[in-house]
Amino acid sequence: MKILVVGATGYIGSVVAERLAERGHEVVALVRQAGRVPYEERVGDLGDPASLPSEEFDAVVHAGQLTGDEPTDLAAIGRLGRVHYVSGVWVLGDTEDGPEDSPVNPIAIVGYRPTVERLVLDGGGTVIRPGVVHGRGQGIPALLKAWAAERGHGVYVSADGRVPTWSFVHVDDLVDLIVAAVEQKASGQVFHGVSEAVSLDVVAGAIAPDPRPWPVSEAAQAVGGPFAEALALNQRVSSARTRATLGWHPNRPGILSDLEEGSYTG
Repeated sequence: MKILVVGATGYIGSVVAERLAERGHEVVALVRQAGRVPYEERVGDLGDPASLPSEEFDAVVHAGQLTGDEPTDLAAIGRLGRVHYVSGVWVLGDTEDGPEDSPVNPIAIVGYRPTVERLVLDGGGTVIRPGVVHGRGQGIPALLKAWAAERGHGVYVSADGRVPTWSFVHVDDLVDLIVAAVEQKASGQVFHGVSEAVSLDVVAGAIAPDPRPWPVSEAAQAVGGPFAEALALNQRVSSARTRATLGWHPNRPGILSDLEEGSYTG
């Protein structure tokens, strides 16, 4: 298959491109500047939908960042056609049991993302919502590790004194899911990329001793209110239907193993 990958230089998209190429697909990467990836390239910018390629591909994976401008992002999705769009579970807001058909309740940082998801689904694409992605030493866990190093103790963002639970997925397991959706030609469905749920005090304790809460109001001053709100979310999200539909079986190290003896130990 000839597959366009949007976000092929990013954390998730680079692994998507790598895995698709390993499986024999012809990867075409959307880049803003030529010469950045070892694949065939198309130069274009999500901020300028008219610059996006109009040619036909067998599949399109959109693992790029939204621009923050709703009309522009919707126009870009419309230009790309039927896509497998990597969204995220933050569109669900606080949830204790979030299956794939849960109503959305987005927080500010992903405020109009449900509109993007609806456009994707109406166009016959799929929406893939990962939990907090870890692995290969990157992602939000690397940020938690950096904060712990600055403070000398584990840290997690907390609202009203509660200890949040996050739903996690290893980046390589997530990419298995994305590739399965592409190769099985899934259409018009929402999939959840979640392998486990772990309390944040346990996660922070796996990074450094003496984990302590960081009040969301204080965190907001350092990282901005919308991101601080996201970090304080409490989310247990189900991927049962995704596993049954795609035959997805995540088997990479969990977040605690990855922190204590895996990719974050260097």
